Amino acid sequence: MDKALVSLTFDDGLRCQFDRAIPILREHNFPATFFLVANTDPIHTDGGQHPDWYKIDWSQQDIRLLKDLLRQGHEIGAHSVHHREPFLSNDPKGEAENSKKWIEEQLEEEVLSYCYPFYKVTGPIKSAVIAAGFKQARAGLQNSYYTGENSLDWFEVDCRQILRTGENVGSWVRPGCWHVLTFHGIGSDEDGWEPITELEFARQMAELAKYYDEGRVELVTFKDGADRLRQTEGGSPQL
Repeated sequence: MDKALVSLTFDDGLRCQFDRAIPILREHNFPATFFLVANTDPIHTDGGQHPDWYKIDWSQQDIRLLKDLLRQGHEIGAHSVHHREPFLSNDPKGEAENSKKWIEEQLEEEVLSYCYPFYKVTGPIKSAVIAAGFKQARAGLQNSYYTGENSLDWFEVDCRQILRTGENVGSWVRPGCWHVLTFHGIGSDEDGWEPITELEFARQMAELAKYYDEGRVELVTFKDGADRLRQTEGGSPQL
């Protein structure tokens, strides 16, 4: 693996991601992975005190949109049923199994990737995700770069949380390494956790596109990134 591999992941199924990020991704033909909460609440209710963050509510229009994204090469993953306590700790089996089953039923597509809400990984939660039939799961937040040299825990793959404080896009691109990025709100505090503006997101993707055009980076979904590293028999982190 000579090129850098970068995976763009989006948590919570927020409306702003589909309204603002998707057109920018489409402009550059970048695939992404969207980790969705498996409930029909129109508001992301995670137990925190914040503005109403609107998310998809799995209407027929939403389902058509998501199926179209799958056809375009994006990935849909699971992000629990409730995304809040006490459900996550008290019923890890139900949160993992039911989110996978429910999203698969809506989209008629196998769901192989899971994302831990709040980046919370405990023994019972991880075991439930494995037992549910997922093939990989994303955690965080050590900003790791993975190579294909040694074994990797596919059910605790690290990521870089993109913050509003700004990003050096060049630091994402490390030859021979896989790097996973995580986005939440695209817009303002009204749109989701740790938001970056639409203008900043557009800047980041335009800069990433320059590295792509130079042949220095390949954009892959989270699932495809994991599959690529499996082919190299491992995936050791470089912090």
